[in-house]
Amino acid sequence: MAQTPHILLIAGSAEAHEIADRLARSGQQAQAILRRAERSFGPLAVPSQVWSPQAVAEMEAFLQSQAITAICDAGHGFDADISDLVWAAAQRLNIPYRRLLRAPWTLPREATAAPDVAAAANLITRGARVFATTGRGTLDVFDPFIGDRLFLRQTGGQGRGTYPDFVKPVFGTPPFTQSDEAALFQLMNIDTLICRNVGGIPSWPKLDAALQLGLRTIVIDRPPAPEGALVVADASTALDWLKPS
Repeated sequence: MAQTPHILLIAGSAEAHEIADRLARSGQQAQAILRRAERSFGPLAVPSQVWSPQAVAEMEAFLQSQAITAICDAGHGFDADISDLVWAAAQRLNIPYRRLLRAPWTLPREATAAPDVAAAANLITRGARVFATTGRGTLDVFDPFIGDRLFLRQTGGQGRGTYPDFVKPVFGTPPFTQSDEAALFQLMNIDTLICRNVGGIPSWPKLDAALQLGLRTIVIDRPPAPEGALVVADASTALDWLKPS
């Protein structure tokens, strides 16, 4: 970077925490926004707020008010709507932007790829016992549900409102090992796994467990990065870009 930047970090991934830790230790001026409160990680090491802009103009106004000079988008890989919005605002204001996206998984031949949650839901067979890690915000897409039960993973604490009748929430805190996942799937008599292709090692054990047990496995494709945006694959590369020069 040509100057010591005032960095905006879009958080929501494990890599965002690594970046925030390094920025805090380096003394670079930085702040973060998250689309939703996190339950799987500790607090970010830089000042942060939960906020989800609804329009490009709203994001532009925020960037200008905070005198942001660089944006590192390390948000969740499936939060493409926010990435598209932030990228559009960055382009309008000529603010340097990088999208951090870890490499997606190369799926084993036994797994079925689906372009989105709706397509995955349409692949559910009648009477299936489905374990899904697609997030609570996707439940409307599964309704009407022709399976026997949808077990939805929820990380963190319990007691977060009501669920549709066909859903049973399954609470837990990562990381989950292959043996943990296999035992859970057997306990609940799961025959179908639906998950998102988030890439990386920590989320892979459920796939190994599903393959070990011979479960039907449906993996949802990750949405692409904003068109035209430069993408980095890891936190180290993002931090190298953010270093003042």
